[in-house]
Amino acid sequence: MLAGIAVAGLAASCGRTQLDLAQAPLATDAAVDRPADRPLDAAPDLPLDHPLERPDVGPDLAVEHPPDHPCVPTTEICNGVDDDCDGLVDEDQPPIPCENGGYRYCVAGSYSQCPTRCEVCVPGSTRTCFTSFCTFWGSQPCAPDGRSFGPCKEAMVPPECKPIVDKGMRTAELEQCCLNYGYCCLDEFDLNNNGDRTEMLGQCEAVACTP
Repeated sequence: MLAGIAVAGLAASCGRTQLDLAQAPLATDAAVDRPADRPLDAAPDLPLDHPLERPDVGPDLAVEHPPDHPCVPTTEICNGVDDDCDGLVDEDQPPIPCENGGYRYCVAGSYSQCPTRCEVCVPGSTRTCFTSFCTFWGSQPCAPDGRSFGPCKEAMVPPECKPIVDKGMRTAELEQCCLNYGYCCLDEFDLNNNGDRTEMLGQCEAVACTP
C-alpha cells in the first residue's frame, strides 16, 4: 500500500496519473531513434567527392555545387571556376614567366599582367662609379624597384686601369679607361660634353632599361 501511494505521489508530482504511467511505453528504446526523430538528427548522405566530406577543405574555401547543376570534372584552369570539382577555385595554377623578367600570377580568375619594366635600371644590375678614396673605383647597384641606383660602394679596380689609380687620381682618364675595357660607367666627367653627369656610357645594355 505504501508503494502504491509513493508511485501515485510521484506520478502526481509529474502531472501524470497512474493510468498515464500504465499506458506509457517502457524506456527500452532510449538509445534508438524513433522514425519520427531520425530526419532531425541524422546526417545526410553525401557523395564521397562532396567538399564537406573532404577533411582538407575548410568551409570558407569549399564551393558547393547545386544538385540541379552537377560539377563535371575537367582540368583546373585560371578562370574563377572550380573546374576539377574538388571544392577549390583556381588552385595550384603555375606562374607564367615574363619575357623581360618577373611572372604573371593567377589572381581573381585571370592572370595578372607582366610587371612594368624599370624606369632607370634593371634590378640586380650594377654600373661602375668612381669614389674619392683608396681605389677610386666603385660599384653602384640598381635599386629593387629599378627607379634609381644605390650608393657608390668601393670596389677593386680592374688590372687594366690600376696604373691610373696608382697615380692617386680620380679623373676623366679613369672613366675613359672604364669605357675602354667594356664596363657600364657613370659619366661623372661628362666625356661626351652634353652637360649630363648622371647618365651612363659604355656597355650598358644589361643595366639600362629598354623602352
